[in-house]
Amino acid sequence: MIKKISSSFKLTTLIIIFPLVTLLLYGVLSHWFFFYSQKQDIQNESKKYEKMLFSIEKSKLKEKVENLIQFVHYYDSKSSERIKKDAKKIVDIAADITNNLYNKYKDKLTEQELKQMIINTLNGIKFEGNLGYLFLIDLKGNIFVHIDPKMVGTNILDIQDVYGKYIVREFNKVLLDKGFGYVDYYWYINGKDRKEMYYKISYVKLLDCYDWYVGAGEYLKYMKKDVKIDILKYIRANQLFKNGTFFITNSNNKIILKLKSLKIEKNPLSFVQEGYYHDNKYISYSDYFPQYDWYITAIKDITTIKKDIEKKRKKSELKREKNAQTNFYLLLLSWIISLLLSIYLSIILNKKLKEYEEELKETNNKLIFQSRQAITGELLPMIAHQWRQPINKMASILALLRFSVFEKNSSDELDKKYKELEDNIEFMSETIDDFRTFYNPSPQTSHENLKTLIEKSINFIESSIRKKEIKVELHLEDIYFNLYKNEFLQVMINLIKNAVDSMEKDGELKISLCKEGKKILIIVEDNGKGIPKKDMDKIFEPYFSTKKDSMGLGLYMSKIIIHQHIKGEIRVKRLKKGTRFIIVL
Repeated sequence: MIKKISSSFKLTTLIIIFPLVTLLLYGVLSHWFFFYSQKQDIQNESKKYEKMLFSIEKSKLKEKVENLIQFVHYYDSKSSERIKKDAKKIVDIAADITNNLYNKYKDKLTEQELKQMIINTLNGIKFEGNLGYLFLIDLKGNIFVHIDPKMVGTNILDIQDVYGKYIVREFNKVLLDKGFGYVDYYWYINGKDRKEMYYKISYVKLLDCYDWYVGAGEYLKYMKKDVKIDILKYIRANQLFKNGTFFITNSNNKIILKLKSLKIEKNPLSFVQEGYYHDNKYISYSDYFPQYDWYITAIKDITTIKKDIEKKRKKSELKREKNAQTNFYLLLLSWIISLLLSIYLSIILNKKLKEYEEELKETNNKLIFQSRQAITGELLPMIAHQWRQPINKMASILALLRFSVFEKNSSDELDKKYKELEDNIEFMSETIDDFRTFYNPSPQTSHENLKTLIEKSINFIESSIRKKEIKVELHLEDIYFNLYKNEFLQVMINLIKNAVDSMEKDGELKISLCKEGKKILIIVEDNGKGIPKKDMDKIFEPYFSTKKDSMGLGLYMSKIIIHQHIKGEIRVKRLKKGTRFIIVL
C-alpha cells in the first residue's frame, strides 16, 4: 500500500512539474525567436500583402471584363427574342386590322372587293427600317401579299430552305395546331442575289377569313447590327470604374470604344493582349469576343495600391512592437493557468486511478462468475443423466396408475389430465437434452405444423392463463416448417409466459401465425405493463430481467435459438399499452 501511494505521488508530481518546465522553456525560446524574426516577418508580410493586393486587383479586372462579356453574350442571345417580339407585334396588328375589315364589310362588299381591300391594306404595313415584311398566304400555299412582286400569285407549298425544310408546310402545322406560332428557317434576303440563305424567324397567325394567315419575320443578321449598337451604348454609359476604365478594339487595332477619363502616357494598344498586362503604373486585362471581333480591355492605375502597401508595412511594425510587449504577460498568464490545470489534472487522475482499481475488482468478479458458468456447463450433462432416471420412473408409475384406474373407472377428464402429465414429463425429458446440447444442437430437424406447436405451448401454461382469467385470441394458419421442435416450443413458452406475467387479471393475449410473401410471421402481443423504454436495448442480453425472481436467460436463449438454430429473426416493439414480439422465419 505504501508503494502504491509513493508511485501515485511521483506520477502526480511529474504531471505538475513536466508541463510547467516545458512551457517555461518554450516561452523563453519563442520570445527570443519572436524578436529575432520580427524584421524578416515584416518584410515577408509586406511582400505577401503586395502580391495579394495585385492578385485581388487582377481578379477584379478579370471579373469586370468577364461580366461585360457575359452581358454581351446575354444581350446578343436575346436577338432572336427581339425578332419574335417585333414580328408578333406587327402580325397581331395586321391580323386585328384584317379581321375587323372582314367582319365590317363581309355583308357590304363582294368577296373579290373585300379580298382586294385586305390585300391593299396589308401592302401598306411596313416594318420600321424596312428590315422585315408582311406576307399573306392561304393554307394551300398561294401568296397574296409579299415584298417581292414576283412572288405574288405563286404557290410555294412545296418550297424548301437550304436544309430541306418545307417552310409553308411548317407554317400550316403550327396554324392547325394552335392558330398561331413561330417557325425558324433559312431564306433569301430580298433585293440581293439568291446565292446565300440567311437565318430568319417568322410569326404566323390564322385569320377569320378565306383560310388565310398573315405572317412576318426578320433576319438575325440585321438584328445583330442594332444589338451591337445597343451594347456599345450600354458599355459607354458604364465605362468608368474606380481608378480605371474600359475600351474596345478589334483585331485590326481599330479603336471601337475610346478611353475615357484616364490619362495614359503610352499607346493604349500596348495593353491589348489576351490576359493580363502589368507595369509600374498600370495593370490591365483583355479578352476577345469573336462574334463581334472585339478585344474588351479593362485598365487601372495602381498608384493608390502602392500607397496602401506602404501604410500596411508601417502599421505592421507598430503592431509587432505592441505584440512584443504583451507576449511576456501572455506567457506569464499561460504559466499560471498551466499550473492550476496541472493540479486539477492530478486530482482527476488520482480519481480515475481509484475508479480503475474498482473496475479491476469488478472484472475479477466477472471472471470468477464466468468460470462458475463453465463449471455449470460441465455439470449439466451429469445432472441430466441423474435426472433422467427418476423421470423415467415417474413415467412408468404414471402409466401403471393410469391403466389401473382406467380399468376400474373410465373418465375422459381424468384421461385428459393423465395425458397432460405425460406430455409434461416428456417435455421435461426432452428439455434436458436441449439444455445439454444447447450450443451444439442436433443436426436433425423435423417438418412440423407451427400451429400445433403454438397450441401445445399454450397448453403448457394453461393454468397460469386460467388463473388470471386472460382472454386468448388466436389467428393461426396451418403452416409447416423444418425446425427443432422442442427449441421452438421453448421459445413460444418463454414469450407467452412473459406476456402472462406482465398482465393483471382480465388481460388480453393475441397470437398470430401467417405468411407474408416468402416469410412466416409469428406475433405474440399483450396489453400488459410493457417494457420501459430505457430497457429496450437490454432485454435480449444474458442475466438481464425486469422480474425479481428471474435469472434473465429466457429471452437471451430465445434469441439464440431463433437466430442461430432456426436462422430466423426476433423483434420487439413497445405499444401504447403492452408489448409485441415478432418472429420472422
